[in-house]
Amino acid sequence: MSYFAFLRANLRFIGFGFLLTLLSSYGQTFYVALYGNEIRTEFGLGHGGFGAVFSTVSIIAALALIWLGKLIDRVDLRRYTAVTLTALTGAMVALSFAHTLWLFALALFVTRLCGQGLAIHIMGTAMARYFPRDRGKALSLSGLGLAAGETVLPITTVALIMVIGWRNVLLATGLVTAMALLLLVPLVLKGFEQRHHDYLDRQSQTESPMGGDRDWTRLEVLRDPRYLGAMALLLAYPYVSTGVLFHQAFIAEVRGWPIELLATGLISMAFMKIMTSLAIGPMIDRGGAVRLIPASALPFIACFTALSASANPIMPYVFLGALGIGIGMLQPILSAMFAEMYGLRNLGGIRAMSVAVMVFAAAAAPATFGFAFDLGVSIANVAIGCISYIGLAAILAFWILRRKDPMST
Repeated sequence: MSYFAFLRANLRFIGFGFLLTLLSSYGQTFYVALYGNEIRTEFGLGHGGFGAVFSTVSIIAALALIWLGKLIDRVDLRRYTAVTLTALTGAMVALSFAHTLWLFALALFVTRLCGQGLAIHIMGTAMARYFPRDRGKALSLSGLGLAAGETVLPITTVALIMVIGWRNVLLATGLVTAMALLLLVPLVLKGFEQRHHDYLDRQSQTESPMGGDRDWTRLEVLRDPRYLGAMALLLAYPYVSTGVLFHQAFIAEVRGWPIELLATGLISMAFMKIMTSLAIGPMIDRGGAVRLIPASALPFIACFTALSASANPIMPYVFLGALGIGIGMLQPILSAMFAEMYGLRNLGGIRAMSVAVMVFAAAAAPATFGFAFDLGVSIANVAIGCISYIGLAAILAFWILRRKDPMST
């Protein structure tokens, strides 16, 4: 089925996924960073202090996601979504009125949990669960909501902050989320009962198409060598991506690239991310996500090879474009692989556990990359270290994912 035919047949539910990933932007790092100067000034924080607050609430949110994420396997999707968006609305409003650091940190925690964490988690779990034969296309199309947010929100938010102030902008985002909750979510989830009934019928069968041979528990998954081998590679991606993007200004300074050049390079990253996400969906539907896991290392290796090779002005486009390809592959593969390997019944809990660990990896990147640069390690050597680990992890993943007995050692 083509993208157009698939979208026409499932417009409401894909719209639901797109809306969730768009609203998740409010809890993403790129959006919170837009308020960085105002927040540091308001609460008297330095760069390190704000970074410490942000990292702390992000880690706590990841821990909460491990428990809250598995509830999607037992709670009605509409209720789960309504509670998540209600909490996100309240958090955005609380951020706009926060005049003490503890209240700001609490509101930021809820924003990170419900935005970056649960909204993306709902989309990934729902698309993988309810589209057994077209989950690749469903995940790719729904994931474009975040790309839309990354494209539109920075420009509009910065402009609005200059006009009405940062607190009023946060209040407005809370109202937008409330409108989405009250108006759009009931509309796009119309007819969900029949979709869920079809899912239950498939689960009652001996085998679910593209949904694993049986339903695994989280404890069983943690003992599966395939999971450990795949995650050893997949954990590297948020770590290296966060590290290079967080320190992009330092990299540009050392390489002698004007910041404007880096900004246009980020546009190439966004474009390649969108194109790759759309291309990878049908590939997942045809042959599965698991076989693509080792190949997902190639764009990241290309990214850091370009970063280590030269200070030529074309390199920001090359390494950021390659990074966009890698990130574009990651989200559809991540959500689809768990459904393929471990079934659908406990998909939410398995996915939440895995995403939480990836958040920990991403949270460690700014500090570890920064310490390496402070110690005088060159950008080229840091890049070579990233290439070496990703390459070895890809070989391990390729070898271990070919094993037929998943519980063999």
